[in-house]
Amino acid sequence: MSPTIPHLNVSILVVEDDHDTRELLRFFLEQQGAKVVAVDSVESAVDSYRTIPPNILITDIGMPGYNGYALIALIRSNDKQTDRRTPAIALTAFASPADRETALAAGFDAYLEKPFLPAELLATIETLLDPARATLFV
Repeated sequence: MSPTIPHLNVSILVVEDDHDTRELLRFFLEQQGAKVVAVDSVESAVDSYRTIPPNILITDIGMPGYNGYALIALIRSNDKQTDRRTPAIALTAFASPADRETALAAGFDAYLEKPFLPAELLATIETLLDPARATLFV
C-alpha cells in the first residue's frame, strides 16, 4: 500500500529554482490531494509564507541568491514569533552525510536526496504532519 498525504486540506509550499523539478513536485503532490504553491526563489517563498502559511515546506537548498538555509532561518525565526512550527523538508542534491547533518542542524525536520523517491517523499510528509498515522516506507 502506498502512503498518501493524510489530510485533504494540506497546503505545501515548494521552493525549487529548477523549473522541471518544481513542476514535477507540484504535479505529483497535487495528484495526492495537496494544495501546492510552487515558487522559484526564497524571496517568493517568504511572500507566499507570509500571505498563507503552509502546513509543510519543501525546499531545495542550493539556489541562486538566497539559499534554502537562509529560508529555513527566516521560517524558524517566524515560528518563534508566532508560536508555531512549520515542518520543513530539505530536498536537495547535496547528498553527503555532512550535508544531511548541516541541514538538520539548520532547522529542517527531514532531509531527502534528489532524485527523490515518491513513496519516500510521501512517507516523510505523512510522518511530519501526523506521526501517529505514519507508515514506515523509508
